[in-house]
Amino acid sequence: MLSATTLRTCILITIGVFMAFLLPRLSQDGMFMDGELYAAVAHNQANGYGTFWEPRFSQVGLAGLTTFNEHPPLVFGMQAAWFRVFGSAFWVERLYALLMSLITAWCMVLLWRALVPKERPEYRMGWWAVLLWIIIPTVHWCFHNNMIENTMGVFTTVAVLFTVYGMQGRWWTWGGMAAVAVFLASMTKGLPGSFPLAAPVLLFITLRQGTLSRAIMMTATMVAAVVVCYALMLQWPVAEANLSTYVDQRLLHRIASVPTVDNRLATLEMLFSNMIGPLVLSVLLIFFARRGPLHPAPGLGRTAMAMGMIGLSGVAPLMLTMVQKSFYMAAALPIVAIATALWSAPALVRVLEGWSPKSRSMQVVQVLAGVVISASLLVSLFLFGTTGRDKDLLHDVHQIGELLPPHAKAGLPGSMWNEWSLQTYLMRYHFISVDANNEGSTWYITAKGEVPLDTASYAQQHIDLRELDLWRRIQ
Repeated sequence: MLSATTLRTCILITIGVFMAFLLPRLSQDGMFMDGELYAAVAHNQANGYGTFWEPRFSQVGLAGLTTFNEHPPLVFGMQAAWFRVFGSAFWVERLYALLMSLITAWCMVLLWRALVPKERPEYRMGWWAVLLWIIIPTVHWCFHNNMIENTMGVFTTVAVLFTVYGMQGRWWTWGGMAAVAVFLASMTKGLPGSFPLAAPVLLFITLRQGTLSRAIMMTATMVAAVVVCYALMLQWPVAEANLSTYVDQRLLHRIASVPTVDNRLATLEMLFSNMIGPLVLSVLLIFFARRGPLHPAPGLGRTAMAMGMIGLSGVAPLMLTMVQKSFYMAAALPIVAIATALWSAPALVRVLEGWSPKSRSMQVVQVLAGVVISASLLVSLFLFGTTGRDKDLLHDVHQIGELLPPHAKAGLPGSMWNEWSLQTYLMRYHFISVDANNEGSTWYITAKGEVPLDTASYAQQHIDLRELDLWRRIQ
């Protein structure tokens, strides 16, 4: 049995690692363009520009649409409410991301305890799954960059948790609650949020938990409940307009869009590269615990397989198209991390049982954990408000924002239309839209050293810019 001191030390280590991987970068401005785009849409909605069912990015729109229909609207509505509460500072969407990370970690611990019998020493080791999860590169990158998968991952993890509860009893109640979580996940990012629907059958196949009829009935109940939720919602005209536009013009278009990978197995390669750290730690633990059995004790091995299959059910469908990116799998990674942790937890128990709570090394590790926690806080405070990426671009955006009025529209060359970081920063911080079809625009933006096509109609504004030039129409 693990001592309370050992467990407290391990929890402190996990807290320190969690903070070190998240807080310093979250304290800085600048993020990946997709995350800034989502923040801009939510921020617009919070300030009355766009609604829940008709979110808007800019006056020009996106992909030929005036409304923002790249994804279902739930996450933008949630984040808009967050902006209404906390205001417009750069840290608001980052605080939201931090909250999503904490909720996901908490749900992972609850799921761990639902899977591991109380009498086993591993029962109180949910922190191990959280530790393996947060060190996955795609996981902390997504939280740094306000990705939609952060919110979807909360709902999918909750759905799997409720499914496990349902397979243990009262499947109709827990199945209904799991279905609501799947519905919310799909309203966050569409079909990728539906993978927990396969969980009841996969749990029965691997764990022989409950009966096959219960598994089938629970899956059928979940599918039916999700379908009913959508059927009821689609009776609302604005909801039907939003979701039909998303399906017809974005989801189906994305399936046939320009490939981002060379082969369909690219997602598996991305999964393996992301899991190298957790897998290496797990293999090392099993190696150091080699005096005992090399395989997990009966029970946890099958449970690890169950979580692995559920996690892969959230990864494998991504290979149906050639549009694949590593962050698409982020919502399934909490389940994959739990699978890896379950596989290696018995070995970790054997290692920790040999670690004396009164040993010098225990004291040193406790001190180091405290140092990491303190250092993470201090570094985050020191970095707060500094720029983590796009430093010069953000400088220029704020300089332009001081001169142009809110809700202004600036022209720019067609060659700069795909400068999405420029567009998203201008909109998120200053409500400034840009338009490559710039006829009549009072303001015009070019790259440094470039000039407008209609040079005679514009005068350069001599302000402190590093990557851009700003021009104003004079005739």
